[in-house]
Amino acid sequence: IMTKERVEELVKRYPFVIRAIREGKGTAEFRISKRKFQIEITQEDVAVCEIFEDIRKRERDPDMLCMINGLRKGRTDTAIMQDVHWRKNAYYDRKSKLIDKIYECCICRGYVDYEEIIGREIA
Repeated sequence: IMTKERVEELVKRYPFVIRAIREGKGTAEFRISKRKFQIEITQEDVAVCEIFEDIRKRERDPDMLCMINGLRKGRTDTAIMQDVHWRKNAYYDRKSKLIDKIYECCICRGYVDYEEIIGREIA
């Protein structure tokens, strides 16, 4: 079962997750600041990565593509913001809309159950 928080985590750790998927591993293992992390990869996680790639292939806005490619490479938000023509609030708004779009695609594919959706905060 996919959650919006899981989508956010997969986008944040995309380079590690996609590498593990391509290598046929069931777990993405990586280090950040000397701390070791693991992400167990499910079929839904693979689908999120496919959806992310579909969005990238269909996107035409150059700044949006720059943001997507930066996220795919694991660049920080601050680094990506230097390459796009948006202010900080606009960047985070568009990033949030990207995550919403991936999440909505997960809903359409049946990876999100009713209780996950109904239990989300509205405000």
